[in-house]
Amino acid sequence: MREKRADFVAGCLGGRLIVAGGLGNQPSPLSSVESYDPVRRRWETLSSMPSPRCSCSLLQTPTMMLLIGGVAQGPSDAVEALCLREAA
Repeated sequence: MREKRADFVAGCLGGRLIVAGGLGNQPSPLSSVESYDPVRRRWETLSSMPSPRCSCSLLQTPTMMLLIGGVAQGPSDAVEALCLREAA
């Protein structure tokens, strides 16, 4: 990963490993999202989440990841979806 993080959520979309949120070097939650492409063997930065948080739950479907709840300044009730579009 490009950014150090702990207490993040991870899933797999389109053959890529996706990591989102968590805690970095600072005591505040991260909003960053990264993708690992095993074919290219490299990490890429994706668009950030609107709500920075750590300790969230993940619900995964074949085409999307739903990030639910977690902790921001306090408990979060945010629900966000991450969908990756295939390159044409």
